[in-house]
Amino acid sequence: MINWLANICFIGAFISFALGTLGLYKLPDPYSRLHGMGIGDTLGVGFVGLGLLLLSPNWILRVKIMVCIFLFWVINPTMTHLIAKSGLIHGTKPTEGTKVIKE
Repeated sequence: MINWLANICFIGAFISFALGTLGLYKLPDPYSRLHGMGIGDTLGVGFVGLGLLLLSPNWILRVKIMVCIFLFWVINPTMTHLIAKSGLIHGTKPTEGTKVIKE
């Protein structure tokens, strides 16, 4: 039963990564693409981590996996934001009609 749940998590990760990659090709500007990939990657890694947690044989390995998932969930959105902010500061224009909040 646990193997089935882990496989469902891995399939969810594949779908998440695939949709993020599709967004990379279909979305109009770099900021939308970055947003789509950031969400797809973060969700996909969460699903992979959950599947690995279900399959891990001991608690030490589970703690290590949870630390890795936590670090990825903190670092990935932060770096995505910093990359988008850097692009905006250096003059990369978003698509027409996109509202940009000036700080």
